[in-house]
Amino acid sequence: AGNALALAPEVPMALRGPVAVASYAPSALPTPQGDLFNRVSALYAGDPQLAGLWQSALATRALAGEAGANSGGQGGAQIGKLAASLLAPADGARLMMIETGGWDTHTAQPGRLNGQLKNLDAMIGALADGLGPLWANTVVVVATEFGRTAAVNGTQGTDHGTGSAALVIGGGLRNGGKVHADWPGLGAGSLYENRDLKPTMAMEAMIAGVLAQHYTQEPARLTRALYPDQPGLRAALV
Repeated sequence: AGNALALAPEVPMALRGPVAVASYAPSALPTPQGDLFNRVSALYAGDPQLAGLWQSALATRALAGEAGANSGGQGGAQIGKLAASLLAPADGARLMMIETGGWDTHTAQPGRLNGQLKNLDAMIGALADGLGPLWANTVVVVATEFGRTAAVNGTQGTDHGTGSAALVIGGGLRNGGKVHADWPGLGAGSLYENRDLKPTMAMEAMIAGVLAQHYTQEPARLTRALYPDQPGLRAALV
């Protein structure tokens, strides 16, 4: 599976860089027969570009095992079980990004968000159960690409906004059980552009702080390496 793996149809931009990263997405199609894999292996064996990629894909599929075969179209618990199966082995991934959709709730947000949050809870619970004792060395960051508006729109949903929230969870978390925020308030004069929750901490700063603590790295050096185009950014040690 390599050191880093994206559990998504393609590698998210946040995981792209000079180091090669693999991706794995369970298929909802019927499981192919083993002979097909043997024939494709023979077909790619002499190809200098495809042979290595194919063998890496087979290795990741083997690590996923039954969880990968059964997770196509399933809920959060099955995805969490699959993620654990790819992280737990000694030769498994050590850093993973899991991409989930369905959070763009422009309409009917209350019912849709309830289902999304239940799936998220089930996914993280299954990941923790699947990792067993390894959960004590694991940190999970739950983050979104963008926030939502502070006010409900005309279709009982919210539109794209600015400020948002992130969760940091895991047995490897040093200083958990707290809310880290400089709460700006939701009053009309406190909203960003009079419509969004005002951001008070950069998501990049939080991620840099979590990684610096988890991997015992010097925060400023790690932040420069992760976000070279943001020279003034300081890691938030949450």
